[in-house]
Amino acid sequence: MSRRNDPLRAGQAAFRLNLALSAMAWQAAFVVPARLQMMALGLVSPKPGDMGEMTLMVAEKFAAVAQGAGAATARAMAGGDPVSVAMAAIGPARRAVRANAKRLAKG
Repeated sequence: MSRRNDPLRAGQAAFRLNLALSAMAWQAAFVVPARLQMMALGLVSPKPGDMGEMTLMVAEKFAAVAQGAGAATARAMAGGDPVSVAMAAIGPARRAVRANAKRLAKG
């Protein structure tokens, strides 16, 4: 049996993908309420910095999708397995969510 068709290896890769998605979900569970609070407070007393965060919130989604699509395409074209293609696709979004969670936690 080749390394590529090894069921144990495939299971480990799928586990890593699930772990990455779970971590991203936990981080997003912090980022979303933090940003909602910023939006709610911004409606009451808008500050110049608040609009920057709202613009960043939208712009980073487009950037992450474009980067993820490019990375996934490159991985698929190189013969990557489905899990590695998925990991490449979510990589930019994972980095953005992680960075947002760290930045917003600082206040």
